[in-house]
Amino acid sequence: MGDFDFGALVDDQFKGIRHGYKFGKAFNDDKLIVRPKAPVVEAGVDDNVTIKTAWETGDTVSGIVEKETKGGYEVTVAGQRAFCPFSQIDKFKKDGAEYLGRKFDFVVTEYSRDERGLNVVVSRRALIEVQAEAMKEAMLAELNEGETLNGTVTRVMDFGAFVDLSGVEGLIPAREVAWERVEDLNTVLKSGDGVTVKVMHIDREAGKISLSRKECMSRIFKRSPEDEAAAKSAAEVAEWMKENAVKNANVGSMAAVFDGLKI
Repeated sequence: MGDFDFGALVDDQFKGIRHGYKFGKAFNDDKLIVRPKAPVVEAGVDDNVTIKTAWETGDTVSGIVEKETKGGYEVTVAGQRAFCPFSQIDKFKKDGAEYLGRKFDFVVTEYSRDERGLNVVVSRRALIEVQAEAMKEAMLAELNEGETLNGTVTRVMDFGAFVDLSGVEGLIPAREVAWERVEDLNTVLKSGDGVTVKVMHIDREAGKISLSRKECMSRIFKRSPEDEAAAKSAAEVAEWMKENAVKNANVGSMAAVFDGLKI
């Protein structure tokens, strides 16, 4: 699988993201962001041209996470105080110290004014999810059935294990985890494990990838305790027969000495 550049996909897709959109449902049938028209905000003396322009066009703005506040983070964007809710700082929120003092790109999801002044709400998660969607689209286009890849286990379920393949997620069904039957997949795999898998099937329309771990492993079957006992018994019988064959041969050679002797 070759290298790909998905920057153009991201630039094209994140414009127009607005407050209140749930990104799992914000894509149309062509996998593009639904772009609602930005509400008109009347000019005011406290306008921030950089932020207002970003709000109207969907462009990203850089901001520094200053401190944690009730419900989210205070972010300084173009000299203006903005608010980023906890749910919008990352796809999966980490410890607050991971964000404080750091500079990130954001999209402006709300730009409004009330009696207290200018209100600016920003989202980093929106940008992350659009980037992830663009990467997934590019990765799906590059993947081929039969290809062998390295990935990272993200979740282990009763029916299989999900694996991240550098931006796109696939599933190893339980039957494809190992050649032998595995009753509890958690005894074999856990979240964070590196794993080598073979791409078995790609459903590009549904965005689903079926993987196999066992196809990348030597086909060695682990025998059950019963099979082990049977094999041991068979080996003991074979050894006994071998020893008796030697004894019988010795008896036969001794009998030849007395052949024809009258007693």
